Amino acid sequence: MRGIASRLSVSATALYQHFESKSAILREIRLYSSRLMQRDVMEACTSIEKPRERIEAMAHRYIVFARTHPWLYSVLTETKGVEWQDMTPEEVSEVVRPLSTLRAWIKEGCERGAWRSDIDADMESIRLWAALHGMCSMMNSGRIDENHPAFPITDQHGFVSRFVRSVVGTLVH
Repeated sequence: MRGIASRLSVSATALYQHFESKSAILREIRLYSSRLMQRDVMEACTSIEKPRERIEAMAHRYIVFARTHPWLYSVLTETKGVEWQDMTPEEVSEVVRPLSTLRAWIKEGCERGAWRSDIDADMESIRLWAALHGMCSMMNSGRIDENHPAFPITDQHGFVSRFVRSVVGTLVH
């Protein structure tokens, strides 16, 4: 909580004047982060007509979002302490909206014949989300970096582009 308070330029005790618990604070940060991700990542790609191009663009934007907002991304995806049972159905829906949007896009691609016929949109959306999260976690922690002692990646942009093409490519015929 000290880190959150420091980012907001308030004392840790001041946070609790506005929130009842640590879980409530983290819930609000997650809601904010998911709204931002929905806007900057998902909504930014809605006008792309072709399913593969849309999902590849989304994947690139997802990675940029995580790299640009590493703290918000980590609270959204990695921080423990948010109790799902304490969230309203609307809050749960809002937190998972970016993933739900991806699932809808994969279903749309299935309906349009853009993907393999054996695609399960529910499972593929989670698989793709998990792959992107893994990439972002490794990049944000310095494991994919030009200065890594064992596996230096000097061309991160090229590495990410190949990664996105290969992961999204598993959906295609």
